[in-house]
Order: sequence, then structure tokens, then C-alpha cells
Amino acid sequence: MPTPLTLPGICWPLQASTGDLGAATPHITGHFRAGAGMDAVSVCDILPAGKFRNGAARHWCRTHQCYWGARADLAGWQATGHMRCRQHASPMGYLLYPELFDPMQFHATTLRLGPEGSLQLRARADDGGALYARDAAAVAIDCRALPGLFHPDIVQLNIPPPAAQAYAAALRAGAPLGCSDCACCGHPHLDLGSFALAPHRRHSCGHCGHDASYSPVAIVSSPLWRLRAFALRQPRRIAQWF
Repeated sequence: MPTPLTLPGICWPLQASTGDLGAATPHITGHFRAGAGMDAVSVCDILPAGKFRNGAARHWCRTHQCYWGARADLAGWQATGHMRCRQHASPMGYLLYPELFDPMQFHATTLRLGPEGSLQLRARADDGGALYARDAAAVAIDCRALPGLFHPDIVQLNIPPPAAQAYAAALRAGAPLGCSDCACCGHPHLDLGSFALAPHRRHSCGHCGHDASYSPVAIVSSPLWRLRAFALRQPRRIAQWF
């Protein structure tokens, strides 16, 4: 396989119960056939994540949202010399060279899910009032324009389809929403799939793999809720957030 490329982009697992939306870098590394798609092969980003119940060392793959350290993982490491999680070859969704949207440079912003699952972003520029209109598979929000909203090492919040769909589903279901931050790394938790419809207090972190952070009450956690709370405080800036 050719050398993986490191490019500005957003990538996401096609099946996961957690996610890592808060990006400390705008780049992703992997093999990409086009500018966007559902067939990326992304390089694992593995870091220590405590221990399993049996005391064995445990690691977390941020890219594929799964733990590493089972016997099969160790055997694969010994055989290949590469530390790769069990999902390392699974296809992933991706978007290369996403536009970075600065919400403080626009007003009357709306973000909603389109009929085909795309994200529809509309806004008016503060300078001149020009219409900003984008339909894309994913959206990148510039967090440097929103100091104090998320952990300071988060430069952008990447919103891929699974995160938007899970948040919209929780809204429709009337689930109690919130945004719980990891007690270990401070990054926001994201619940996906069935976890986005079942409020709970114990949350797992898609950024560092810590799985024992507790919210005061049972909620569905999503960073999009915190952005929506920001929108309610800035009605001139953001008119609709899902």
C-alpha cells in the first residue's frame, strides 16, 4: 500500500457509539480516493488508556473509536510490527479540505440536516452581507473564535453526518441533552447510535478513551448542544441550530 497522506480534512467511523469532534489539529492521515467519500483507510491514532479489568494495559484508538490491547491485538503487533486496532482496515467517511467556518464573522446563521443527509449551512457575512451557502457532508467550526466554549487545545469542531444525525434524533425524541466533558482530558463527550437515545450518567470519551466520567444527571451528551446553547445567547449570530 502506498504511503498514507496527511491532509486537511475530517474523517469519521461509519459505525461507532462514541466520537471525537474536538480536533486539536485540522489534519487527517490515511489513504483517500477522492475529495470526499465513504472509503477512506485512515491511520490509527493510539494512546494509553489505563487498564482492562484483568489489569492488562489498555490503549484507545481515536481514529476508529475502539480499544486496543486484546490478545489478537498483541499478536498482530508481534507479527507485523505495527500497532493497529482491530478496525484499522475498516472504511471511513471523510471530507478533504473542508472550509473552516468562523461563526463570529457571520450573522443569521442556520445549520440543518438536508433531505439527503448533508449538512446545510447558510449565513450572511458581517462585512457586506453576502450570502454564505454550503451543502457538505461535514462542517468544520472554528473554535478559536469561541474562547471558553471548549477545551483550549481544540482548534476546530468537526461535525460529520453521524454526529448531526444523532443530535437531530435526540432532539426529535425529546431526550435530555447536555454536554459532558471528560474528567481526564477535558474534551467533550459525544454519544452516537443507540446511546444518543438513552440518557445516561456514565460517559466514555472518544478523545482519550477514559470511560468513567459522570454527568450530574442522565443526559445524551453532544458538543452540538453546547453550540446550540451558545446560539441561544447569540440570536443575532445564529438563527437556527438544527
